[in-house]
Amino acid sequence: MIIYGSNSKLIKQAPLENHTCDSCNEKNMQLLIYSSYAHIFWIPLFPYKKSAMLYCGHCQKVTEEKTLESKDRQKIKALKSSVPTPKYMFAGLVIIILAIAGLTFNSSQQEKKQQAFINAPLVGDVYKLKDETELSDYKYYLLKVVAVDEDSIDVSASSFSYNGLPDKLEAEDGFYDVSYRIDRQFVKELYDKKELLKVERDYSDYTGFNRVIQFVPDTLIQENVDESATL
Repeated sequence: MIIYGSNSKLIKQAPLENHTCDSCNEKNMQLLIYSSYAHIFWIPLFPYKKSAMLYCGHCQKVTEEKTLESKDRQKIKALKSSVPTPKYMFAGLVIIILAIAGLTFNSSQQEKKQQAFINAPLVGDVYKLKDETELSDYKYYLLKVVAVDEDSIDVSASSFSYNGLPDKLEAEDGFYDVSYRIDRQFVKELYDKKELLKVERDYSDYTGFNRVIQFVPDTLIQENVDESATL
């Protein structure tokens, strides 16, 4: 839950000379200047208003700026404008800007890293792809690089498809022990078209990306079914 709101803080208190309290007629007036600011999680985000009031140290009467006579309001307004807003009241805004800059830089570095993986594939790279033409929710599938030459790569496919970008394989899933060849330029085109979403490299055994399973053609399965039916 995001906690946000507004608050105000006293940023200046100074005696106001030659000013008499209209309640007790004493010359013991103080000028109080407050800065109102927005906050998030109680961290000042940005200031949005300065306000002033008069305080009598003798009778404790508080007079708001808007109730003063016109000539006094002009004087108070000038004094208020001369008081700088504390820089810490922009702390939240600075944090947000730095966070956005950090995320942008990290995203840029990740993009450069992915481009390097695409341009210089290695055996073991796992390509995570999305097939937008798939009608079901299981649009995500994986290919693994098993051989690399100058113009093409050999890849093997995983046996499962997924309904989201997988960080690891299902226990029954693995990459087939057969492969097929694709052009390296075609891989770049898949990445440019956002069909190839990510390249995984230097992964751990926990991911299951090193798991190999035997490819069993459907025709062989059908033959086995037919043979069992005749027994």
